[in-house]
Amino acid sequence: MKRILLFPAFLFVFAAGLFSCGGEKQEPVPYDTLHDTIIGADISDSLKMRFRNLVSTTPVPFDMLKQFSGAHLPFNAALPNDPKNATDYNGVSKQSFVLGIYGADLAYMISQDKLADAAPYLKAIRRLSDAVVVPSAFDVNMLKRYESNQNSKDSMQALVRTSYKQIDSSLQGNDRLALAALVLTGGWLESIYLTTQHIGDEPQNEKNKVLFDMIAVQQPYLQNITELLGSFPNDGLCKNLHADFEKMKDDFPKGPDVPGKEFFAELKLLRENIAVIRNKYVNI
Repeated sequence: MKRILLFPAFLFVFAAGLFSCGGEKQEPVPYDTLHDTIIGADISDSLKMRFRNLVSTTPVPFDMLKQFSGAHLPFNAALPNDPKNATDYNGVSKQSFVLGIYGADLAYMISQDKLADAAPYLKAIRRLSDAVVVPSAFDVNMLKRYESNQNSKDSMQALVRTSYKQIDSSLQGNDRLALAALVLTGGWLESIYLTTQHIGDEPQNEKNKVLFDMIAVQQPYLQNITELLGSFPNDGLCKNLHADFEKMKDDFPKGPDVPGKEFFAELKLLRENIAVIRNKYVNI
């Protein structure tokens, strides 16, 4: 089974060397969960730069989930996280992670032309962005822009992308890198969850091929995110996610050149593992 490689080749090299410099092992960055900030004296410019590089090269949900438009698969309303749950998540680490989850859910709804049903998700995202002290990403003016563009898929995608870019820039700009990592992790995890759930036990066909192709190139991103989470061992959520992602790496589909039968077996196992991990952190 041949797959189209949607992933620049140099990123495979980048993934291997992202968290090393001159062969030296990077020390974990202390993180003060009580005050929700990286300890300023111990965060290096090199870590900040590596973090920015990682974020710039890791696919965001809005790029990953637009593949659904080409797949022409039916919308499954049971898959996204219930926006009513947003009020039940406590602690800035969990709120940041779920902020990424809801971003992927919103991207999924937009890709499936469910713009009229997006309002509760925007409300949940706004609540969480306020909670992690990035209120400007979904302020009154931005919400007005959403309302005036709610019938345009392209405009909605652009607005959501802008809002999440602002969240990421604000968190990085204030050296809240662990929280930025959790937003990124939540968005990536939910994107993989939605994709594998849609594939289900269905073999590759003309409709779902784009989803198979997307999954086939994700292992380097998983490696990057896992190492990133491992940089914040003093944040309990980062530590737990890092352990689960380390286990996930062993069974993740190895790439676009794996024989079709073997890849499909790996994909089935991935779907089961992703659902367990995702539900472990999302369920109230």
